[in-house]
Amino acid sequence: MNQPQIIRTVKNKILNGLLKNIRVNIITAMVIVIATTAGVVNCLNEIKFLQLLGGTDDIILFENNYEHVRRILPPSGVIGYYSNKKYDVRTFSLTRYTLSPRIVVQNIDQPFVIGNFSGVTDPGEFAKAHNLSIVETVDKNIVLFRKGGK
Repeated sequence: MNQPQIIRTVKNKILNGLLKNIRVNIITAMVIVIATTAGVVNCLNEIKFLQLLGGTDDIILFENNYEHVRRILPPSGVIGYYSNKKYDVRTFSLTRYTLSPRIVVQNIDQPFVIGNFSGVTDPGEFAKAHNLSIVETVDKNIVLFRKGGK
């Protein structure tokens, strides 16, 4: 091989290597752009969905339900909790979160008790049976009781 052929061969190898790197970089950039676009579109769809709901989610709705109860309860202390619903972990956890910094425990031997009932149990009958009085009815299922019947 003479010198011009060697130079041409070296140039071709360098150019082919650069073209491979450019192709890989272009493909990588395209994947990044597509992934980023998909993420942004997903976020925009979530924002639109929340705007349709009025900017609220389950937790905010739950907090709004308990707003009046929070004003009645002392700012700290232990609050009892009773539910006749099976597997009521979610509602109990949301109640604990919403009433924080108060401590919510699953028993009715406290000065105040939150009752979370299904349609089976009558809150009035429950109050009589456990020496409680109804302080506030939040909705058809959630009732705030005070220790000591009327």
